Amino acid sequence: MSAEPNKVHKEKRGFLEFLAVKAELPSDVLGGDFHIELRGRNTLFMQGCRRILKYSPDEMIMSARGFAVVIEGERLICSTYHSGTVTVEGNILAVRFDLPDSEEKNR
Repeated sequence: MSAEPNKVHKEKRGFLEFLAVKAELPSDVLGGDFHIELRGRNTLFMQGCRRILKYSPDEMIMSARGFAVVIEGERLICSTYHSGTVTVEGNILAVRFDLPDSEEKNR
């Protein structure tokens, strides 16, 4: 029985990838996942942000689907935040993906 839902998931993923190729978009955008674009070391765009968990000049943490995106840097500011789209500006030193606190405690 467990093979059947997996087959449906693979078919759905294949269809989304097909649509993404036709629309010239990343396949994860159509699947409800997030999208990150880094321009140089000073501007980061993120689509699919669910919440900003931490906001400080040297670290920002944003929740995405199933994990957290951690941005480390200097003089970080969130210049826009609207409908799940975030723009972070400043001197970006590192971007990493972590499990959210609640998932880390359950491991």
